[in-house]
Amino acid sequence: MRAPQSMTLFLLSLTFGMASAAPAYPEYRVTVVAPANSEATDINSAGVVVGTYRVSAASTRGFLNRGKGLVDLGTLNGSSSSAAAINDKGEVLGNWTTRGGQQHGFIYTKGKQRDIGAIRGRITRYTDINNAGYITAKGDSRFAPDGSRGYLRDSSGKFRDIGNLDVPDWEGTPTLNTALALNNRNGVTGESGPYSQPDQPLRAYTWTKGVMRDLGDFGWAPNGGVAINDRGQITGHMSVPTGFRSRVAFIYSNGRLINIDGRPAKVEDRSSAGAGINNHGHVVGSSDHLSGFVYRGKRMQSLNALIDPAPGWNIVAPRAINDAGQIAATAYRKGVAYAVRLDLIRPNLLAAPELEAD
Repeated sequence: MRAPQSMTLFLLSLTFGMASAAPAYPEYRVTVVAPANSEATDINSAGVVVGTYRVSAASTRGFLNRGKGLVDLGTLNGSSSSAAAINDKGEVLGNWTTRGGQQHGFIYTKGKQRDIGAIRGRITRYTDINNAGYITAKGDSRFAPDGSRGYLRDSSGKFRDIGNLDVPDWEGTPTLNTALALNNRNGVTGESGPYSQPDQPLRAYTWTKGVMRDLGDFGWAPNGGVAINDRGQITGHMSVPTGFRSRVAFIYSNGRLINIDGRPAKVEDRSSAGAGINNHGHVVGSSDHLSGFVYRGKRMQSLNALIDPAPGWNIVAPRAINDAGQIAATAYRKGVAYAVRLDLIRPNLLAAPELEAD
């Protein structure tokens, strides 16, 4: 599954280059699923895409699209809303802002939006939902020394603080934890680190059944786990000790950390990050040299090189990929951002691998 990002992604993605090579034949068909100034955030097994679109300079709305047109998720009479994730039951997790400026979460199902409130005493951001209705959230303290905490909310509404990585150098230091994604086995990934200024040397982690483990690194920080599949495989970004704030996309599987960026270490300034992973271990994300990419076990491929170039799309920010290979992404055309879905023209119908043992 995957995790959300803010609308600032639109500005950052403009720096990504477009791949110019035309495909021998298009592998993907591009379908627009939301109006101008929108972004996609997730896709479920049925190909339903959710995301957020801007209705004014100060307001956004969450949406879903089942292939029959856009459904506005509403704001519960608040000022704005956004959609963070969708599970295979069609339940949409989102965030909304009250008229008083408070941050709450909601679940949208069967045409109804239900407020799920906030974590007491914390500024709350909900990030992911699985098929059992468990939800991940980040809770920021209103007092900086207390940092931020990652939470797992069960289907009854009870929150569990999942803690932080236990690193000796951080003893006595306030810590941060952002729980970004979970799978259908309640495995969580995210980033944890000390509350320090101006930088936080965050570490990517996996949390399973109350145990949190550091994923390791490529010799530098900060790092972050962004998406996790049902096999426990994780993708995200890892810093590398070359260039200024260089980072690369990775896969973590069976205790092994793999750099999937593919560029040699002599390329100092590299920037790539995984954003979504399916149960085949296929990854989508963004890179400064490929724009949006897909990784299917061999190398990262530019999605712009796998679509028909004639319409002029630049696929800059793929966010999620399901087991059928459908991708939810944000794409630009003529400088305007749109939420889109990419469908394989010749779909690979191989079954997903068996789950890894606990």
